[in-house]
Amino acid sequence: MKVELSFSALKDLECDALVVMAFENDLPLQLHSWVKELSDSGEFRGKVKEVAVIPQPPGMKTKRLVLAGAGKMEKFTSAEARKVAGIAFRELKCSGLKSIAVATEPGHASAVAEGVILANWEPDRHKSTKEDPKHVERAIVVVPAGQPTLDVAFARGCSIAEGQNLARDLANEPGNLLPPRELARRAEAMAKANDLECEVLDEAKLRELGFGALLGVSQGSSEPPVLIVLRYKPADAQAGIHVGLIGKGVTFDTGGISIKPSDGMEKMKYDMSGGAAMIGAMQAIAQLKPALQVTAFSPCVENMPGSYAQRPGDIV
Repeated sequence: MKVELSFSALKDLECDALVVMAFENDLPLQLHSWVKELSDSGEFRGKVKEVAVIPQPPGMKTKRLVLAGAGKMEKFTSAEARKVAGIAFRELKCSGLKSIAVATEPGHASAVAEGVILANWEPDRHKSTKEDPKHVERAIVVVPAGQPTLDVAFARGCSIAEGQNLARDLANEPGNLLPPRELARRAEAMAKANDLECEVLDEAKLRELGFGALLGVSQGSSEPPVLIVLRYKPADAQAGIHVGLIGKGVTFDTGGISIKPSDGMEKMKYDMSGGAAMIGAMQAIAQLKPALQVTAFSPCVENMPGSYAQRPGDIV
């Protein structure tokens, strides 16, 4: 999906749907007489999660004007803007629309960009048959004209959301397709694409350095552990500041399986979500380019006690 920033007047936007956020007791009545009719009838009052569609609004080039309830104006924040944009975008995407624009104020451009990108994510990577797939081709964040510096905020929102979606993709992978070494390969590919340093410590190196806990967890599995180290080193890094991040990467956890119910066992693939978050965060950091050093660590292991014969040299 292409995501872009626009300063066009709302009446001139050509798209399948234009989303305008509408607040309780402050509806944009000037956009269309139908807005007043919807308000008077009680069909739309501007409450959060309310969505009303006005087809072919006169005087506008969009095919649909969509009112998205934003709640009370005095309580509206960037977090609310992100949520409202995501709710409206998701509903319109499910209708099969190809181009969706969301209008917002300058201060919420970054949050709205996040909202539409997060709402576009689908957990269907491995579905063999996808009935009536819905794909938005173009998402537009619209702000008033004369805001030339907003491209930085807009790009920030896009990078943050794309990093989150990368983490979601990794966390959703089943354990048989994402053992520790495969997670390391995915991290290396991300690092290469974003000019980050990536070091992967293999089992021999971990044994040499005395990573007994990590080695102990892995000893029941045929999959060896790894430690992923991602480094961001900007040329303009502030002296004396070095941020460290760490996230657990247990790619499948059957620890305590004797006392765990079988229902929901597949969710143990999420035990590597911390490691996935590190990879997604470092992608975003590489794109945001803060002036400080950041190093992320993700110890990755598959916890399968008793599932496989021990490997030579395992800790017992």
